[in-house]
Amino acid sequence: MAKFPILAIAALLGLGACGSSGQSGRSGASDSDKEKLIEALTLFVESVQGERFEKAMGFLTPEEKEKMTDPSGQVPPAVQKQLKALRLSTLASKRGVILEKGKLAGIHPWLPNLEHTAQSAEGLDSLPPLFQ
Repeated sequence: MAKFPILAIAALLGLGACGSSGQSGRSGASDSDKEKLIEALTLFVESVQGERFEKAMGFLTPEEKEKMTDPSGQVPPAVQKQLKALRLSTLASKRGVILEKGKLAGIHPWLPNLEHTAQSAEGLDSLPPLFQ
């Protein structure tokens, strides 16, 4: 069941890419290249959402994988949370998210800074009320 929404989003993104066939896109990629990127991103996000991080890392270039794993090759819990916060539609629209020899690259720079957000929210508890 969880596959349907992800595949539906991928299909919509694919249709959007086809709608701009008169242009070569921002990066000059062909429609076929864009479809392959969407397919790889879909599989990556599906693996992350299913908490199959080892499988998800298999979709990444070695350099990208190295940025997201610890020295033992495991994905740390903080990075797991960041990965789960990513959205397919966000990744598909970001410059620099590309396929290199069939592997995804350029995802790491787009990981959300959840730690900063959590610290900001924690700090709100100690602030005086806005209205007194």
